[in-house]
Amino acid sequence: MGAELTGNERWSYSRGVMHPRPRILRKSRFALAGWIVVGLVVIGAMGRYAIFKLVEHDAFITPPAGSLTPDALGTPSIQLSFQRGAHVLRASHVAARDDDAPALLIFHGDEEELSRWAAVQSYLHPFGVASFVFDYSGYGASTGRPTIDGLKRDDEAAYARFVAATPGAKRRYVLGYSLGSAVLLDVVGRLRPAPDGVILAAGFASAREMAVTTGLVPGWAAWILPDVWNNEAQVAELRQPLLIVHSTDDELIPFAHAQRVCAAAKASGRLVAIESLSHDAPLGPLAAEAFWRPVIDLLRSGELPCRDAKRTGCSSCSPSVTQ
Repeated sequence: MGAELTGNERWSYSRGVMHPRPRILRKSRFALAGWIVVGLVVIGAMGRYAIFKLVEHDAFITPPAGSLTPDALGTPSIQLSFQRGAHVLRASHVAARDDDAPALLIFHGDEEELSRWAAVQSYLHPFGVASFVFDYSGYGASTGRPTIDGLKRDDEAAYARFVAATPGAKRRYVLGYSLGSAVLLDVVGRLRPAPDGVILAAGFASAREMAVTTGLVPGWAAWILPDVWNNEAQVAELRQPLLIVHSTDDELIPFAHAQRVCAAAKASGRLVAIESLSHDAPLGPLAAEAFWRPVIDLLRSGELPCRDAKRTGCSSCSPSVTQ
């Protein structure tokens, strides 16, 4: 009797006899298609990673070490170095007169190094604030090359050195300026002992947006970059009190970035709007009073500033916090 054909089987003809094809052949085709899709995904991921590494390589502008120190401005300082793995990082420490004075660790911005912060350290000193600034790998006289993963290890090593340098401090705060705002928020949850408060100065909402704004990548290609430094998302995880200081006339990072980060914060916070300052102006002596006074008020009192919102241009970052 002849074989009965069904709709669920495929047949082949060989030597005058009809043979059913094993269904496994059809399954193998589906498996092959699946592996092709997986291969394309892997290739796409590798390509995206390669593009990300190229952008990462060009994202950091690492200036050489400058010669200005707080000492040249009449403020005694300790210029020191410490080890982070195979890298040697440089730092500038200005101690306060009182051992229990509040202390501030500064995460500086891109295209900056220790000498750019000498004037700020000198300004903070008379107010009884200890300050500690360090250069990331590849910046100034620090060795190595900066990478996003490497900066995390730099930050943890610098914080440990900062704590060791300020053993009696009644309060410790961390401040991220510009690029340093993202560098800080990326690691703040791992710092031990936890800092008493966080300050974001002239920071951005998203590094991916800034890459487009500064022309590092075209807008249509922004999706290729992993959103690794998203301050708007990171700040929602913050548990310490938050102070944001930003100029309404910042030509590099619009004030709207500070407003977005403030709105995303869950912990108690304040946004202080400073007028008529360019992005780099707070690093010079002429703008020190307006920009740094809210920071000093927080460090000295341990309370978020801006009780007089109309006078200071200050707003709350959390609906649960009253002015």
